[in-house]
Amino acid sequence: WLSRLTRCGGGTAVSGLVTSALDPDFVPDSLSQLHSTITVTGTNGKTTTTAALCALARAAGQRVLTNPTGSNLERGLAAALLPYVGWNGRVHDASRLRAILELDEWAFASLAPTVRPRVAVFLNLFRDQLDRYGEVDRTAAAWQDAINQLDASASIIANADDPAVVAVARRHRGPLLFFGADVASDSTTPDAWADVRRCPVCDGRLDWDRVVYAHLGSYRCRSCDFHRPNPEVRITEFQPHGLAGSSYRLITPDSDRHVEVKLPGLYNAYNLAAAVAGVRAAGIETDDAGSVLEAFQPAFGRAETIQTPSGTIVLLLVKNPTGANQTLDLLRSEPEVLDTLVLLNDGVADGEDVSWIWDVEFEGLAPRRLVVGGRRAEDLALRLKYAGVAPTVDRPLVCPGIGPALDAALASEPGGPSRRLIVLATYTAMLDLRAVCTRRGWVDPYWRAAV
Repeated sequence: WLSRLTRCGGGTAVSGLVTSALDPDFVPDSLSQLHSTITVTGTNGKTTTTAALCALARAAGQRVLTNPTGSNLERGLAAALLPYVGWNGRVHDASRLRAILELDEWAFASLAPTVRPRVAVFLNLFRDQLDRYGEVDRTAAAWQDAINQLDASASIIANADDPAVVAVARRHRGPLLFFGADVASDSTTPDAWADVRRCPVCDGRLDWDRVVYAHLGSYRCRSCDFHRPNPEVRITEFQPHGLAGSSYRLITPDSDRHVEVKLPGLYNAYNLAAAVAGVRAAGIETDDAGSVLEAFQPAFGRAETIQTPSGTIVLLLVKNPTGANQTLDLLRSEPEVLDTLVLLNDGVADGEDVSWIWDVEFEGLAPRRLVVGGRRAEDLALRLKYAGVAPTVDRPLVCPGIGPALDAALASEPGGPSRRLIVLATYTAMLDLRAVCTRRGWVDPYWRAAV
């Protein structure tokens, strides 16, 4: 509460940091008392998938404990648990409480053997924060070690379209449930920035019948029997509706439902399919999962809209080449020319190595107005110059400060209720921008908006 009172942050980690320092076993001891635990990990989509899982569980009458702000290291889990734990170390009403927790990729690797989830969801594996994680092979090996220590009764939910995830998941001794996208694609070659090109089992050559994006799709190894498994939960007939959302058929072994959701992009369809697979594996019965998903709102900073006196901000988190390229594809599909603010920070949570921006396909982006901000604004401006990005009105403006950059983007001309400003921001830049908006009374603090 002190960090919130002083506006230094949301207090979603510091209390957990202190607690874990005083009692290193606090998280596993507390979680062991609960009805069950579901974990969600992967490079992209953790916060959205966790929020969707919580929405589905609550619709089924479940009591849920979660870390809704995306604080996904051990200290974030400890902070989420603290309000439920008494002075005697016992969790209040533990037998009726289900934990649904987002875990950082390396936090899962270190915590899963002691957290002992009943269901573990693996979304995808892309290159991200090279200074922390290294290449994807290193993360996959850490996941494999953690999975080898899971109970055989635990269920793993895995993205059938990601060869790296499937190779890890299929080593599990217990139940597996796959989700994926059976959607049309003209491409049979992974994207230039794809992280998997060879078989993760034998290092043979992988062939793709179709590529959805990056290295996700339908694949088969030329040298061994490794191939894409048939997903039990799948997306078909996907129709994008730009930033407004998307529609598709969501098929499970016992349902086939057309849904129209407010989350844009095929990447978010994967996230919702993973959530449906997760509640299914956990034995959570929802009367109408489709209706829950259709009412589901984007998580904070993930296609979140913020109303301002000058128009509407659409806030899109970008933090690695795959996610950024999917977001840019989404923007290119918009019929109107957009005002754009791009914010690049290099904090620990963003990744201090920002070389990933050179694998982002900014080429072809044609905003009406463009402002670049954040601590690494100059690096980003250089990348955009080499990409040939030129706004149709005025010259690009570089403003390292988040507040001044937002002011410049909103002040480019008198706005109105129909005007939209698209903001692409790395994680800490997104939090900084929301803090500016909160101080101006435009949006609730992120720890309140996430609940």
